[in-house]
Order: sequence, then structure tokens, then C-alpha cells
Amino acid sequence: MGPVMICTSAFGADLVRQLGQAGVLEHIRDAGAQGVEIREELLSDRDMPLSQLREAIEQVSLTCIYSAATALFDERSRLNTAEMHQALARADELGAQWVKVGLGQLCAECIDDGAAALKAALADQTMPILIENDQTSCGGDPLIHAALHRALGSSLIGTTLDLGNGYWTDHDLSQAASRLGAQVRYVHCKGVTHVEGHPGACPPNDAARAHWSALWHHFPTEVPRAIEFPLDHDDVSATARHVEQLTSLA
Repeated sequence: MGPVMICTSAFGADLVRQLGQAGVLEHIRDAGAQGVEIREELLSDRDMPLSQLREAIEQVSLTCIYSAATALFDERSRLNTAEMHQALARADELGAQWVKVGLGQLCAECIDDGAAALKAALADQTMPILIENDQTSCGGDPLIHAALHRALGSSLIGTTLDLGNGYWTDHDLSQAASRLGAQVRYVHCKGVTHVEGHPGACPPNDAARAHWSALWHHFPTEVPRAIEFPLDHDDVSATARHVEQLTSLA
């Protein structure tokens, strides 16, 4: 059993930009979720100032997680320092508990240098960072994530494990759960369907949830889990069913 978060992106980028991310908070609360993941890439004028969005989140008593739009490392394995600091500042302004960020293109040969750069950049930070297995070739590799965590050795840096992203990068979920389970602090949940050979997010079916449950022993029992698959903003009852199903994963 664990708390369920809902990514604002689950309601579709067009609707969220139209309403502002505060516009989906009541739906999230009414569906029984405990938290919201605010997406940096969906921030618009409707979300500003961030202090106003923070007040809206607090009014519905939701936990806040902040999802950074830019990965930690660029295509040359260099740390995106300015973008990371901007995300941390925004997360702090929102009162977020932590920042989720994709790893990006950190190659295996650059792990030690990348870890050193990241530790230096975070020397004065207290906001926890959860690095996600993203949809890039390096950023989706559980071996690179495991090696980076060994090099970092920091309790402030954990893992967001996305249960579907391996379909984009051809990495095995069971291997990722086994190798990264000790560092997992947050789980992104989405089913995956293939349309014309390309993967896409969808609600999980019974088989997907059973597979996830079989892997859950690798994670802390009450690890927060997030809905990152399409939801209908007009159907709170359907969202509530998804929330109930994810709550029971253990």
C-alpha cells in the first residue's frame, strides 16, 4: 500500500495548458489521490506566479512533486547545470517534496565525471532529487543508473523508476527493478501499447498490474506511485478506480 500521485500531463497537454495545472487539482483530490506531479514543460502564464499555484495545491491538501523538463545530462554527457538549478528553485517555490528529473545522455565512460559534477552542483542543496530512467538510450539503461548511484553515494539522490519507459529504450523492467530497487523512491506507472510499431502510454491492464506486483518486493512497500497514462478529466470515477488499483500494489 502506498500513496498515489497523478501527473498533470495525464490529462493531456492541450487541456492542461488551457486550464492551467491548478485546473486539474480538484479532480486529482476527488479521485482519492494524495499528490500531484507538476510538469515543468506544461507551465504557462496560467500557472504564474508559482506561489499562487502552491496555494492552490495546499488548498486541496495534495503533496507536490516537481518534474523537471530538461534531463540532467546533455548529448555530450555534460551536466545541464543552469536548467537543474532552475528546476530546483521552482520546486522550492512550489513547496515540492522532491524533484524528478530524467538522467539524459550520460555515457558509461563519463559516469565518474558526471557524478563529480552533479555532487559539486548540489553541494548547497537540500531538495531531494529522484533520477528517472527516461526514454534515451543511456538514460534508460539500469546499469548506468546503478553505476551512477554507486559513484554518488548520496542519500539525497534516489531513483524514479518508470515502469513503461523500457519499451522505448529496449531495457528489461525486471532487470531495472532488481538493480535499482534499493534506490527507488518513486514509481511512474503506465501501460504501453504499440501503434504502427511505436510505443505509447495507455492505462495498464490486468497483466501489466500483475507483472508490477510481482516486482514490487524490490521497492520500499509504501513507495509513492504515480499515474502517467491518459485520464479523462470529465470522468472522476474512472480515475478513482485507477487510484484504487495502484494503491494496492505491494
